[in-house]
Amino acid sequence: MDKEISFTKRCFEQLEPLEKRYRIQDANQRDSVKGLILEIMPSGSKFFRFRRKRLGRDVSVTFGEFPNLTIENARKLAKQTAVELSEGVNPNEAKREQKREAELERELSMTVQELFDVFEVEFKLKVKTNERRPKSLRDIQSLWKAHLQPRVAELQVGDISPLDANNLLKKILISKSVPIRNKCLSLMKSMFNEQEPNPFTKIKKLADVKRERVLTKLEVKNLLEALNHEEQIYQDVIKLLLLTGQRKSCVFSMEWREVDHERGVWIIPTSKMKAKRPHAVPLTVEVMDILKRRSAQAERGEKYVFPASRSLTGHITEKSGKGSFWWRITERAGLRSDEKEQNVTIHDLRRTIASWSVMRGGNIQMTSKLLGHSDISITASTYAHLDVEQVRAELGITTAELMGLNVVESKVDKLVKEIEQLSEEERRELFKNFKLNLTLD
Repeated sequence: MDKEISFTKRCFEQLEPLEKRYRIQDANQRDSVKGLILEIMPSGSKFFRFRRKRLGRDVSVTFGEFPNLTIENARKLAKQTAVELSEGVNPNEAKREQKREAELERELSMTVQELFDVFEVEFKLKVKTNERRPKSLRDIQSLWKAHLQPRVAELQVGDISPLDANNLLKKILISKSVPIRNKCLSLMKSMFNEQEPNPFTKIKKLADVKRERVLTKLEVKNLLEALNHEEQIYQDVIKLLLLTGQRKSCVFSMEWREVDHERGVWIIPTSKMKAKRPHAVPLTVEVMDILKRRSAQAERGEKYVFPASRSLTGHITEKSGKGSFWWRITERAGLRSDEKEQNVTIHDLRRTIASWSVMRGGNIQMTSKLLGHSDISITASTYAHLDVEQVRAELGITTAELMGLNVVESKVDKLVKEIEQLSEEERRELFKNFKLNLTLD
């Protein structure tokens, strides 16, 4: 129960704190204001507050601390607040609105660099809680530094209009690719997510022509031969990329604890997967042979399958730039061209094993599981066209039966058709091996 006493400075100075806070009400004086209270905290602090019911609910408004706020001024504020409440105005809501406006004004006065710094800190917290992957953090940091920071870092957040946002992405597209432009859009849209309005909200991603570069048998042969001139660690990592079909980031950071040697399975943890769930990769005999040898040669307590003492990550990395091991290998294998699109990338190895699997009769569902796609539609949109010939062959047999045609294709006929589908390079390689076998016989 609140005590009613006369509000005087001397009285307040004599009030002693208790274990629990307590309140006294302004009363017994001509200038007393009903609803004005002084709350005494266990710490000894004393706060003026005003309490009044509004629409059936208690409303409490804090004015300030005694003696910084005098009794006279507290009473003036109490009378003013009573008038506001009678007119339907809640001072607390007004304060919150003023605070929101002040925060918005402060945010709009930030530079875009400061906005990115805040976004980066929040992203790092999400990495710690496994909401986002460490690689995703490195990607946004690289994207910001290379493509956005030089253009927008010093601009004020509030000065960027939807037109400015659109022009920024147009300038990026002029000198960079569609995927880079789309990634920049995603990053900026996320950074400005809390801003009202977000100038990037209505801008759409551009459709991109999907890369379909797949190595032929001859190109794979040349690639494997080119590996012989490299250090063993680079030979091994390229072979694992080719034979497992997994992403570069996963293979490079492969850890010994992720490998089940008994079952021949590699469990890639959630933290490394785009699909945000663990991914089991079956390991073939060829892959297990590589891992057994690397395990036998690994130093005691080594964490990574492909360690690198000079790397900040502790494992090998690959920027694919000139002078890198991938550049050397593809240059030696004849897989580099003046036309950028014709150059073989590390990701093309993943696409190659998936494409070969489908073309040899494997189904989309199994290929999707191998690649670790979160949705089979992702796999289908990329690889479904490759099994057309399989469908055509089956349809041809069914059509012949329906039409009552007794078409029996000999093994030789089938072989001739398969040879006709080969490229000139593959045919030369085939006949070269055929002649060699005849000579040996």
